[in-house]
Amino acid sequence: MTKEILTSSLIEKARAIKNFFPLLGVTLYEMCEDLWHSYSVRRNQKENLAELMVANHVLEKGITMPERRLGFGYERVRSIIAKCRRYIREYTANHIEIQSSIDILNQFYKIHTEEKFTLPDDIVNGIQKLSKHKIYETNSCFETSKAEYFAPTDNFKDFAHSRHSVRWYSDEHISDESLINAVHLAQTAPSACNRQGIRVYIITSQDKKEEVLKLQNGNRGFGHRADRLLLITADMGYWKCDQKTSAFLDAGIFTMNLLYALHYYKICACTLNAHLTIKKRKNLKRIVGYSASEIPVVFIAIGNATDRFMITGSQRVEPKTIYKIV
Repeated sequence: MTKEILTSSLIEKARAIKNFFPLLGVTLYEMCEDLWHSYSVRRNQKENLAELMVANHVLEKGITMPERRLGFGYERVRSIIAKCRRYIREYTANHIEIQSSIDILNQFYKIHTEEKFTLPDDIVNGIQKLSKHKIYETNSCFETSKAEYFAPTDNFKDFAHSRHSVRWYSDEHISDESLINAVHLAQTAPSACNRQGIRVYIITSQDKKEEVLKLQNGNRGFGHRADRLLLITADMGYWKCDQKTSAFLDAGIFTMNLLYALHYYKICACTLNAHLTIKKRKNLKRIVGYSASEIPVVFIAIGNATDRFMITGSQRVEPKTIYKIV
């Protein structure tokens, strides 16, 4: 080992030691604070209604699956019914999360009734009783066509509202040109100090897609239909050790821009979380081949549209609940 390499290695180790303990203290403090304020621990109105929205979306996904099976999600349905009853008593029914729950439960009931599928009595009675608390309509899952979904528009408001997560994909392959054009367009996303530390891995091999899907916990029922998988990473080599949240922020902004770009090029997409254990992250790195300095942030399942498909309602909360003028 040359003197220059040895000196460089010692400097790197000294920097690591210098930054380790301050970073450890900040990280532990933030982890404890985040845990305390998350609905993993707390169970106040805000947290309860947020958790209800998550439960609703899981049921929505079951309703809109391309290979939907009847009689699915009984325990999920029972849990939503029980939560709604409790929250109506404690908070009143006039919350969009509760009204959305009732709409989704009614749609679940309607689907099974139309197919002459007999649901358990407790579920039927629970849904019918909750229906008495219906005050206003919210977004329901709906069926659309390829032509309707990708209807051309020069109005960005209409364009943004037309984009949804799509879990139905045809057997037609996405052209490399369209996909590369979408990635290029996504590069218009702002990046902190123009760092541009975001990377996109396009997973095309069937074997690798199957391996990656086994690591991810939200693609059951549709992931195998995707033509390709995208992996978005943030390279920590572009950031100081205490700036990890900014790396995720850059990746989030880029990902939203990429979703719009995919929609522009008429490619269906569905984001999938990258909540991976250390073991799964190691396996993902082995499969995909990204560098040791990169952090997996999110997957996107993509494919061409079928002629007709279903989309979740994904009701948004009232805008007034998420902004404050100060």
